[in-house]
Amino acid sequence: MVCFIISILTFNACQNGGETSQEPVQVLIFGGGDHHDFDRWFHEEDRAIIERIGAEVTYTDNPDDVIPALDAIDILYMNTNQAIDIDEMPDRIIEFVEQGNGLLLVHASTWFIWDWPDYYRELIGGGSSSHGPLGEFDVYVSDTTHPVMQNVPAEFTIYDELYRFQRDEEGTDMHILAIGIEPDTGDEYPVAWVTEHGDGRVVNITLGHDGRAHQHEAFIAMLENSIEWLMNN
Repeated sequence: MVCFIISILTFNACQNGGETSQEPVQVLIFGGGDHHDFDRWFHEEDRAIIERIGAEVTYTDNPDDVIPALDAIDILYMNTNQAIDIDEMPDRIIEFVEQGNGLLLVHASTWFIWDWPDYYRELIGGGSSSHGPLGEFDVYVSDTTHPVMQNVPAEFTIYDELYRFQRDEEGTDMHILAIGIEPDTGDEYPVAWVTEHGDGRVVNITLGHDGRAHQHEAFIAMLENSIEWLMNN
């Protein structure tokens, strides 16, 4: 009996008589905090984008909801810059990835917000503690063949914050997918990259301050592709 893969966004299994059962991928978006309209852009906009490609998406801005949900989801999408007073949170997120699940870290969740050294070192490869002014800058895709960059323009301009990423010398290997150029200095910083930890995958995207990013064709393509790539593990 042969099972055919209908979509990378469904789990398919052979059952009686060759019938196939399908369960949508479960995604939890964890947002909330200051300086961003999390409800508008991460809850409403990004949730709608992800649901269009077949996933089942829930949203929370309550840190207490995250750990209980990890056993029931396939992908954790984090973009939050709030204080988190849960000692086991970083270890549980790392364990979630080790077990073969997907982690999507966007914008604020790649920032040095928390005293979580293992999280930054093992999942991201470093972090950011400053950025250029909100405004336009150019982005160049450095790996046009990677699935996360499918249908992303090789060069594009975006109105956003360019995070000045700082590499951890002991950090995990980073496969950089796209680089942003700071207009005033010409300095280059990664804006999209992937890492692996245990049996799982991580996509890091520093873009995403407001609607000018979330409604940008390149950001939308990266978001859709990230969900698909994280499940095709």
